[in-house]
Amino acid sequence: MPNGTYGGVRGRSYSALLDYGRRIMKYLIADLVTEYTPKYDNLKKLSESFLYSGDRETQIKLSVTDERIEKLDKRMINPSYPATENFLYAGDFNRAIIKFGGMLVHSSGIICNGGAYLFSADSGVGKSTHTKLWLREFKDKVHIFNDDKPVIMINGKSVTAYGTPFDGGSGIALNESAPLKAIVFIERGETNSVRVPNSKEIISKLYFQTAHMVNAATAQEMLSNFDALIKSDVKFYVLTCNMEPEAAHVAYNSII
Repeated sequence: MPNGTYGGVRGRSYSALLDYGRRIMKYLIADLVTEYTPKYDNLKKLSESFLYSGDRETQIKLSVTDERIEKLDKRMINPSYPATENFLYAGDFNRAIIKFGGMLVHSSGIICNGGAYLFSADSGVGKSTHTKLWLREFKDKVHIFNDDKPVIMINGKSVTAYGTPFDGGSGIALNESAPLKAIVFIERGETNSVRVPNSKEIISKLYFQTAHMVNAATAQEMLSNFDALIKSDVKFYVLTCNMEPEAAHVAYNSII
């Protein structure tokens, strides 16, 4: 069976440390009070900045069993119980937030000039490589708040992007939020250009970056969230790019 040890919680009392090791913890993720107990140090450490000690009622309860971890881990390209636990909790959280008007978007999320921008692409296309170009080219004007699984919450015309403890292995999982300004779908190309997709293309691309983790029970709610997102103030772009520094400047000049 998978084994794990509880990591420390910096700056907390001894009694809090004991509680951390023996009870279900509360976290505030995307402004939703969420209960779960990470088994492995990886997710425990990533979750520390999301710990919640307020008196709001729990809105989401998550649980991942050893059996689920073992079963999925056998199918992973790079088996790792800690990474598989993180992946399972991310999927469960994604399904749980749908009824609250939320969705997890497979993307690398940056904050620039006070707004959030999500760069989404299939694994291997280079979303993280692209956002690292932004860090190099624009330095202190930009930072990455989650490099794989940020969450968005839709509230009428306004949408907020949130960091989560679910990092996809990058280790970048900050507890930050900002108004979502745009979702950018990345495609690999020899030259750099930006265009605006139509609604049908947006839904298709969103589906592959979030809805494939959704089950039949929540599918209709997710479609409603897609519709609300498209009708919101969020902009959508398709960025065709190479991995040269110019790609970041072309994107910046077209999107920001």
